Amino acid sequence: GILSYTEQAQNVPITFYSFGIAQNVKINFQPGGSVVPTGYTKDSGLAYDSTRGYGWINQATGAPIHISAFARDRNLTNADQRIDTLQHMQFGNTPDAAWEYAVPNGTYNVTVSVGDTANNRGLYDSQHTIRVEGDTIINQFQGSETQKYQLNSGTIKVTDGKLTIDAFGGINTKINYLEIVPITPGSHPSIPDSFPRTGVSGVRLDAAIATDVFLPNVGQGVDVATLNLNNVQLYQTFNKELVEGNFNTSGGDDTIVFQPSGLLKPNTSYTFRVSEGVRDQSGATFQPFSTTFTTGTEFTQTTPGVRFSQQQVYRGALISSLVISPDGSKLYGAGLDGSVHRWTINSSTGKLSGEQIFRNKQLAGRAIIGITFDPSNPRALWISHNNPLQPEPAKDFSGKISKLTLNTGTSFNPTIQDYVVGLPRSAKDHLTQSIAFGPDGNLYVSQGSNSAMGAPDDAWFNRAEDLLSGAILQIDPRRRPLKGVFNVQTEARGAANYKPFAADAPVKIFATGIRNAYDLVWHSNNNLYVPTNGSAAGGNTPEDPTQPGNQALTNVATQNDYLFKIGRDGGGYYGHPNPLRGEYILNGGNPNPGPDAAEVVKPTVNSPYSGYAVGTGTDPDYQGFAYDFGRNRSPNGAIQYKSGKFGGALQNKLLVTEFSGGDDILALSLGTDGNVNGSATKVFSNLTDPLDLIENTRNGNLYVAELPKGGRSGFGQITLLS
Repeated sequence: GILSYTEQAQNVPITFYSFGIAQNVKINFQPGGSVVPTGYTKDSGLAYDSTRGYGWINQATGAPIHISAFARDRNLTNADQRIDTLQHMQFGNTPDAAWEYAVPNGTYNVTVSVGDTANNRGLYDSQHTIRVEGDTIINQFQGSETQKYQLNSGTIKVTDGKLTIDAFGGINTKINYLEIVPITPGSHPSIPDSFPRTGVSGVRLDAAIATDVFLPNVGQGVDVATLNLNNVQLYQTFNKELVEGNFNTSGGDDTIVFQPSGLLKPNTSYTFRVSEGVRDQSGATFQPFSTTFTTGTEFTQTTPGVRFSQQQVYRGALISSLVISPDGSKLYGAGLDGSVHRWTINSSTGKLSGEQIFRNKQLAGRAIIGITFDPSNPRALWISHNNPLQPEPAKDFSGKISKLTLNTGTSFNPTIQDYVVGLPRSAKDHLTQSIAFGPDGNLYVSQGSNSAMGAPDDAWFNRAEDLLSGAILQIDPRRRPLKGVFNVQTEARGAANYKPFAADAPVKIFATGIRNAYDLVWHSNNNLYVPTNGSAAGGNTPEDPTQPGNQALTNVATQNDYLFKIGRDGGGYYGHPNPLRGEYILNGGNPNPGPDAAEVVKPTVNSPYSGYAVGTGTDPDYQGFAYDFGRNRSPNGAIQYKSGKFGGALQNKLLVTEFSGGDDILALSLGTDGNVNGSATKVFSNLTDPLDLIENTRNGNLYVAELPKGGRSGFGQITLLS
């Protein structure tokens, strides 16, 4: 039933429910005469009263105590009133105080802010500590001139009818405000970790805020439609000034990413919050989360001498990949709905006109990713395509490679012939991805993995790896299938079928351990470059029977996104395990006590994630990475820029779009050895989920395919950078 209490001194009703406390209960600690922040209830230090239902007690004895004399309002100009006011929980020689709130037994998420300005000697001498029901939410936070306040959230259980908040272990703890949200019965997603983490300083001014997510409901990722400014906020801690930006997740819906539209302010404290309004795809609410961090002064520099102008030249279908015809007159786009589009390029302005759309029963509803022209035949257009993105779980072995032969004349009605079928398919969005012809005339395709980190996991519907998954495949396009098509399905009911290692195999494995590379680029230096998406947190790894101990990990932390350099002859393992190929160790393992490149370790002492024990060696054929993009960037479309535009400032650089963090195009310089020289520079920013790009080598213009925010519904667009 419903129990109602009234705070008699303030006449503010507070209502409880049998399943938990009413949503959005917010308490601001302040002097009695100060302005009360909108939506909050004032607590001015009154002793606990069972009739009112909350108040202050002696931390040691539990006896009610009155501490109104220790409430403060700093009255700072433009300050968020919630942090401009406070209550001393530990004041001078008086007893330490705790705060209690009568609630039905159950599970609650509690968000607490602590902090203050410097004392009258200019020092930050408090070590603010907050425990809720004995669980430490904030641990000895000591403020500074750039980060005076800290906000943190925790989920706790109440078993005695009172939610108790104390400052045990702290020194001069000052509490600003708190919020309490009931967690109703059921499986709720949560956020175990974030980047930046709470209390971190020196954060880059162009950083994206990315969270790990725990998804307890099998196959139910983040509901992108719930990512908005009401539910996800980044703001300046001091004045609560909101930061505009782009909300996103990964292709697997297993992270939350916020990319600010512009640079953050240097040496400034920011707070990032995710509310219970965010849901997973089953409708389950997230447990609230918050983190507070401070920026530094560094950011990704723009590419010197490069200044593109921007205009939208198409709005309509969701376009996944782009290619320009060999004569430079047409732009072709692959559609995520199984359509192929082409436009006429205006040779002077670069604008597009005369859209033509090819639809065919063989492609209806299928997600086309790769599209490229055959260098030996200007009328041959090759595509890779997959079962529809929805519903999930998708059918395995449903990836295909097909050849479109363009008709003569002005109509767009090519003939289509499947060439390879039976390619692997994850239950989610790791697909048969982009395709590119190599210098040897063979066709190369990026084949996504079936799992997050090599072993089955709930988020990816517990599908095991297939022999051809998580790899770069080499296809001979000159062969003629005896039965009209090459079926390369490798596993069926536990029995092996197609043999990719046979000498005459039309589809072979070129490089392994490539988790999810959206695109791949053959550079004129004869190296294949593959920007690859690392896994979000929560994946599992297989056991390695060749090493002592047990290397099977569960719930591993987020892995970074890497660029891999693969030589002309292929070979090598690049970090994503596949037991069917005898590959067991994720990325760089953990061979040494000190830091190792791409090591897989427990991030922090209190982290919920697992990592390899020291001494876990890498796979014998592990090749490492050429460049580290960082976590949750989602490097996707990639090209070698060839024209001399801007005085050659971009010539022969790799250009890579960042879909999640970044929303930009990066440039990577390559040395004579093919390795990346220095850090990436920014070619263009403030894009919306850029997925692919292509250069018109005749004038250096770029066309960028962008998905709607979140990449699920709405209109796609093509942006011209000229």
